[in-house]
Amino acid sequence: MLRLQTFGGLSLSRGEVNLTGAITQRRRLAILALLAAAGETGMSRDKLVAYLWPESDADRARHVLNQLLYAQRRQVGDESLFLGQKTLRLNRAVIGSDIGELEEAFDGDRLEAAVDLYRGPFLDGFFVKDAPEFERWVEAQRSRLARRVTAALTILAELASVAGEQRSAVAWWRRVVEIDPFDSATALALVQALAACGDRAGALLVARRHEELLQEELGVTPDARFVAAVAGLR
Repeated sequence: MLRLQTFGGLSLSRGEVNLTGAITQRRRLAILALLAAAGETGMSRDKLVAYLWPESDADRARHVLNQLLYAQRRQVGDESLFLGQKTLRLNRAVIGSDIGELEEAFDGDRLEAAVDLYRGPFLDGFFVKDAPEFERWVEAQRSRLARRVTAALTILAELASVAGEQRSAVAWWRRVVEIDPFDSATALALVQALAACGDRAGALLVARRHEELLQEELGVTPDARFVAAVAGLR
């Protein structure tokens, strides 16, 4: 079975082997990513063309799309890789994806399973030349997914704190900070969780690094609540 990895980059594998060559040509991978994100709803051929060949003649772009779909089926060795006619979707019996599994986990309220699938920004470092609409779609998906994962991690951290599991709370907050290192409210939550574990030195180290990051990257200081809380620790 094939697997599409979309978090922290974009790659296609079969079993433990990462695939290379024509099957991983950028527009072919982009088609898989678009359809994986669309899930069971699928995506129309016209939308795929609009995302990947915005400047091309419509008839020519549709012809190129048909060629790529045909070639990908041949490379995979399974004619049922893509399901549907006008609206396409991936055949989950042939290819799975981390984004599909993440969405399913969220829908089932399995927050830990969902956040464990998030290995970095959606399609991090991946681009398609001369496809600005695709780039805008990627940015929108990347932001949406990061927000959803951040919200889930926050819930997990807060539940751990309420249960008195402060070390687990620290681990969850660290992951939130990794996603959004510039948010002072999140940094403060991590500082307070470390302090609750008795790691005052670690809490102050996190606070100092956050202050330095804001100053060096944005030229600003943390908000008054952060400053007051850290001053209390010091």
